[in-house]
Amino acid sequence: MMAAKHRRSAEEERSSRNKKHGGGQREVTSSRSPREEEVRSPSPVVVIVCAICFGVVHSVHVATMFENDRHFSHLSNLEREMTFRTEMGLYYSYYKTLVNADSFLVGLNRLMHDNLTEYPETINTLQRFNLYPELVLGGTYRIFNAVTSWLGLEMRVCWQVSRGGGLAPVISCEGLGDPAYWYLAGVWASAGLTAAFLFIQGTELSGDLLGGFLTIICFFFNHGEATRIQWTPPLRESFAFPWSIALNIAVTHIIRAPRPVWSRPILLGSLTLAYLLCWQFAQFTLVAVVGIVYAMYTIGIINPLPMLLILLGISYGFLNNVVLQFGNTLLVTSPLAGCLLGVLLLYLFMEPIIQHLPFPTNMGVQLAFLFVSCTACKLELARIFGIEDDAHIVNILKAKFTNYSDFHTLLYTCSPEFDFLPQESLYKMNETLLIPCVFLVGGAVLVNTLTKIKNNMIQRLDEESEAVKTSLWSSVDPGVMFNGAMLAVYALMAGLIMRLKLFLTPQLCVVTSLLACKKYWKIIERKEIHLAILAVLVSGMCVRGIKNINEQRSIVGEYSNPELEELIEWVQSETHEDAVFAGPMSTMANLLLSTQRPIVNHPHYEHAGLRERTKKVYSIFSRRSAESVYETLLSMKVNYVVLEESWCIRKSRPGCGMVDVWDVEEPQNRHKPSLCPRLFHRSPAPFHRVFANDIFVVLQVPSRYVEIPPPRYHSA
Repeated sequence: MMAAKHRRSAEEERSSRNKKHGGGQREVTSSRSPREEEVRSPSPVVVIVCAICFGVVHSVHVATMFENDRHFSHLSNLEREMTFRTEMGLYYSYYKTLVNADSFLVGLNRLMHDNLTEYPETINTLQRFNLYPELVLGGTYRIFNAVTSWLGLEMRVCWQVSRGGGLAPVISCEGLGDPAYWYLAGVWASAGLTAAFLFIQGTELSGDLLGGFLTIICFFFNHGEATRIQWTPPLRESFAFPWSIALNIAVTHIIRAPRPVWSRPILLGSLTLAYLLCWQFAQFTLVAVVGIVYAMYTIGIINPLPMLLILLGISYGFLNNVVLQFGNTLLVTSPLAGCLLGVLLLYLFMEPIIQHLPFPTNMGVQLAFLFVSCTACKLELARIFGIEDDAHIVNILKAKFTNYSDFHTLLYTCSPEFDFLPQESLYKMNETLLIPCVFLVGGAVLVNTLTKIKNNMIQRLDEESEAVKTSLWSSVDPGVMFNGAMLAVYALMAGLIMRLKLFLTPQLCVVTSLLACKKYWKIIERKEIHLAILAVLVSGMCVRGIKNINEQRSIVGEYSNPELEELIEWVQSETHEDAVFAGPMSTMANLLLSTQRPIVNHPHYEHAGLRERTKKVYSIFSRRSAESVYETLLSMKVNYVVLEESWCIRKSRPGCGMVDVWDVEEPQNRHKPSLCPRLFHRSPAPFHRVFANDIFVVLQVPSRYVEIPPPRYHSA
């Protein structure tokens, strides 16, 4: 395709093309290769019906666990909002804005010209954050509410709940007519899609319905290690993960298809778009998809056309996402942007040179250039646009392997979600036989592949090396290779950052589906024996798996946080609606959600400017002087700063208290006393203490130029 086409015979031209695309002859025009003959999918209707059933079961399962944990149906609107801490409260606040606005367009305009989230800056939240799930849910709720009101249907039931403990009774509503329940219905629908797509992926990979059943069984038995949607509904991963699974299904189907169709990039692009719109970290798994597909093309496992269709589809989705997110800076300079550009440059300009190298040197050089070109393009994009929004990610990885640490890195690594994958998780997955089954599948696939390679090499010893290479890879199922490679990437990601085990565990379940793929178990000649062995294996999984399900469903609680409720009510009644607040990120999200007061920092930490803002606010937890911190907050136009007792005094583990973090950043101040305990318990000068209870203290930041009368001091 890229080699010179003049002054050559037709045979020489064909040979040149074959060498260029992996160094071997590829029968692109063949109707069906042996590997496609071995993978036959069951009836699509049956697969879809089963997928819908499992989706409904999973949706009800997670909704039940959420209700059991919080008694959500009997909470007031304020208490429901309080349950959405940190990022969850931030995202839900934008849904609330859309629902409560006079019209959808008014709400949309407020999101695009928001001056509450990062006061005094005005930002486009649709550009900064991944808020399209809230946009869809807010819009559909308004339509649903308008239609039911027009029809005269009451879609919610309300009652008064007596809370006891000296707390006033509250009104609680339940039903799809309640905004919170409509939002949660969208989350539970997403959870249903996750289970449905996992079943389809297991069936697609194994070519047997039993594979899909095995995937779902493993998913439910290892549910606590596979998802946290039942505990943290509004997080971005709750909406994004189904599209990640669907995208992997589409890629598997494309690289297996005997005759690639040009319409498939549109489907793949749509899935990519949905995935990227839902989660800012989706780009990293897409980088893995692009890299693995191009590497498979390089070594000859797949032909050029499927590879190009996949790259075209992902590029289509990526470009549309850039437009819909108004040129999101984190995305424009992301590793995904660099990877797509690097692969394009490598394919167009470097391959015509690399193809002239002897086999297998050409493959090694091409893979090396893949890494170099993608990295160089990403760094150059960041330099051109002058953006460092994702610089902290490199520092987090550096901290994992070295003694490196800084302020922002410690805020991440001190959080359990960003720690290494604990041994407890591996132990739990061993108990349900998930990891042993995956090792068994890996061994079977390896033996099957090596046996075919050996037979092919014996038959082709007298032929040229290029032909031997082609026959070697003709025995490999590209779908299995792709999913195995994705499993390795997910294992690496989860091993480094525990939060990402949500990718690892479901993929382990998907790979387990190959236990039902007959071509890897030819040693078992009779189908009845194969089914009996699978039944015994599932019985072994049930020993711990059913216990895990019962343990999750037995978690029963009732949410109550009177101290936070008291703080929010005080802010609503005793401060001006334009009063600006600063403090711990998690608390700021709740104040923004429930009081609509302007804040200067929030939990969405993937922006360089916001990280520096938060660092300035968190100087109140350092050993600096009160006057120095006062000047910093005054320069940020802050009126009130909130202190939380746990942030001032406690530490999750050694070296992870806020004062410990500041000791790393400012070692010259280690001999000085910590500022926050003094402000919390003793003299607040030069601030004014205006509110206090057992957990929270609010300090007013008096202006030197315009004296703001302090609200009536309140102490619980």
